[in-house]
Amino acid sequence: MRARPSFPQLLLNALHGRCPNCRQGRVFRGWPNRVLPRCPDCGLSYFRESGYYLGGMIITYILTAFILLAAYLVSLLIPGAGAFSENFKFVFWTCLAILLTLVLVRPAYSLWLSLDFWLDPWQPDEPT
Repeated sequence: MRARPSFPQLLLNALHGRCPNCRQGRVFRGWPNRVLPRCPDCGLSYFRESGYYLGGMIITYILTAFILLAAYLVSLLIPGAGAFSENFKFVFWTCLAILLTLVLVRPAYSLWLSLDFWLDPWQPDEPT
């Protein structure tokens, strides 16, 4: 196992979706968030327990909520934004929330895995 990376390196590694142990193997297969069971390079298990990625789902929710809130507050400053119908606004904000969730789910899951490994590293040969 390598030495613990710096926090900025951990964030960069998580954004690239790489194994927190060897920093080479992929975390995801397919789209949007099909997590591999193990690192293809070092064998580190990506599933420590049942429901492990609940934290990643919470990170996705929080990031989506903050981005939507910021976008909404900025939209209030735009002149003429109130001219759209309520139905249009509802559809727009709903579609934006779904799109943000799909965009943020992979980085959030990878960040959850990397943070957990950074705080409490485990060995690749440990049973799942």
